Amino acid sequence: MPKPFSEQEKQMIQQRLLEKGHEFFCKHGLKKVNVEELAKAANISKGAFYQFFESKEALFMDIVEETEKRYRSQLLKEIELPGPTPHARLYSVMKKSLSLWQEIPLLQFFASSDYDLLLRRMPADRLQSHFASDQLFIEQFIAHCRAAGIPLKVDAGRFMNLLYTLLLVVMHRNDFGEGVLDETFDLLLEMITAYCLGEIPALPV
Repeated sequence: MPKPFSEQEKQMIQQRLLEKGHEFFCKHGLKKVNVEELAKAANISKGAFYQFFESKEALFMDIVEETEKRYRSQLLKEIELPGPTPHARLYSVMKKSLSLWQEIPLLQFFASSDYDLLLRRMPADRLQSHFASDQLFIEQFIAHCRAAGIPLKVDAGRFMNLLYTLLLVVMHRNDFGEGVLDETFDLLLEMITAYCLGEIPALPV
């Protein structure tokens, strides 16, 4: 029977799995990474891997959520930066949020076909918890903006849908050729910024 890990060993192994998982997932995506190579990189057996994570998807989710915490923290700091008008400040924050998203390899996963694999294999309650954290952050983001003098006029659900729309445009903006949609994207971002601040009315339903 294998010797059990000490508490110190458990902490070290878990940290190695998180570090190596981040490296492998950024480089290869979720589908192409397997438990065997993750375990080998952490100097443990495949069986021992399951003492720490129930699946590679569970490891992936832990890494994604830690990455998102850093991403979100940086965005909240961006809200505090000065600017000539609330419109200019919100535009800058939203543009920064999208450029940061593009710069973080792990977040690109949500634009890939691997996303379907995650949805199929992760327990529903874990996915629900993750989506709830997205909603909670949007509410925090809006409250932070309002407290900082950026008077958003939209609720969390509408704002989240607008952000998802912008992300979809970002994901596909180079499908038509590099730089072709840049001006159109900037115009779309300007219009969404104005809408969020109540500078242009909503279309009737």
